[in-house]
Order: sequence, then C-alpha cells, then structure tokens
Amino acid sequence: MEKDKIKPISKLRGKELIQAMEEWAERREALAEDRTKLSQMRTSLAEERTALAHNRTDMAESRTTLSHTRTNLAEDRTRLAQQRSELSDRRTSLADDRTNLAGERTTLANKRTELAERRSQLSQKRTDWAEMRNKLAEIRTRMSGGRTSLAQSRTNLAQYRTILAKQRTELAYLRTGAALIALGSVFSRLFGLGYWSIVDFAFIAGGLASIGVAATLFFKSYRIERKMLKTLEVELAYEAIEKRLADAMQAHRFGAF
Repeated sequence: MEKDKIKPISKLRGKELIQAMEEWAERREALAEDRTKLSQMRTSLAEERTALAHNRTDMAESRTTLSHTRTNLAEDRTRLAQQRSELSDRRTSLADDRTNLAGERTTLANKRTELAERRSQLSQKRTDWAEMRNKLAEIRTRMSGGRTSLAQSRTNLAQYRTILAKQRTELAYLRTGAALIALGSVFSRLFGLGYWSIVDFAFIAGGLASIGVAATLFFKSYRIERKMLKTLEVELAYEAIEKRLADAMQAHRFGAF
C-alpha cells in the first residue's frame, strides 16, 4: 500500500519535489554514513584477513616444521623398527640358546640325580664300613685289655726268669768255688807243703768263701723263687687266665654287637 502511495520524482512538483529531494539527501547522507561504516568494516576485515594471512603463514611454517619433525620422527621410527627387528632376531637366537641350555641343564640334573643316588649308596656303604670299623675297634680295644693282662703275666714271668738267672749265677759261683777248692787240693797233692802252699790255701779259701756266699744267696733266691712259682702257678692256670681275660675285656667294653 505504501508503495502505491509513493509517486515518481518526475510527477512531483513544487514543495513535494523539494521535500522529496530533502528526504533523498537525508537518505543519501545516511547511506554515505553506512557506506563509510561499511568501508571501515571492510578495512577492519581486511586487517583481520591480513592478520589471518600472517597467522596462516605462521601456521604453515609451523606445519612445515612439524612436517620436518614428523619426517625425522619417521626416520627415527624406521631406524627403531630396524633395531627392533635386529633385537627380535637376537632374542630368537637367545631363545634358541636358552632352549639348548635348558636341555643341557636337564641332562646335568639327571646326572646330578644319578650322582645323588650313587652318593646315597656310597654313604650307606660308608656307614656299614664305619660300623664294621667300630666293631673292629671294640674288638681291638677288648683284645688290648686282654693283652694288658697277659703283659702283666709276662712281666711276672720275666721276674721269675730274672730270679732263675740269678740262681744260675749263684750256681756258677758255687761251681767256681768248687773248682778253686779242687785246684788248690790238686796243687797241694802235686807239690806238697812248701812256699807255694800259700797259693794252694788261697785257692781253697777263695773257693770256700765263694761257696759260702753263693750258697747263702742261692738259698735266699730259692725261697723267693718258690714263692713266685706258687704265685705263677695260680696266675697262669687256665681258669685264672680265662677269668682275667674275661674281666679285662668286660672292663674295656664300650659297645655292643
């Protein structure tokens, strides 16, 4: 409706034309102001676009830097992948070595088990030998006690033999005295009485003295020998020896069979 009321400028006349021109001028001023604002806005937009362009350039440079960095990282990744492959191959080799070592360890474990069983057998044998050794030591100790008892009897026999040797020496003195008396008697009969008769009497006197001393010592030794013989007869009797050996072995007994 309003469009229908507006008249074209060519049909206006007088005041209506002037008023229309004034309105048109006001509108043009408003439009000029709007155009100025639009120009300012366009300038601001241009500046912002320029700033965005700079930012885009910076971002492009950053992207380029990131691209180089990514390229370097890709190269490093490739190198690490190669190293990983090498390490994987080495790990496989080490796994094979570990498998071989495990097989050897199993073999050694079996040998160790066999050696342990053999050690147990040897330990049992050693125990048996130790028991036998203890038994033999006990027998030896008990026989040592019997030997000590027999050694005492031997000592008594040695003393008896010493007495007999002493008696033999005393009998030798008697025999020597008898020989001196016989020699003095022979010389006195051969040469008669004279200066040499002193020697004959000396032989006879020495023989008598020897016979007297030897007889005295012999009878004393004979009494000692009789006492010792009775003692030895008691000590060396079969029953006495058996009892003494049994007592000695029992005294030295330290274990049971």
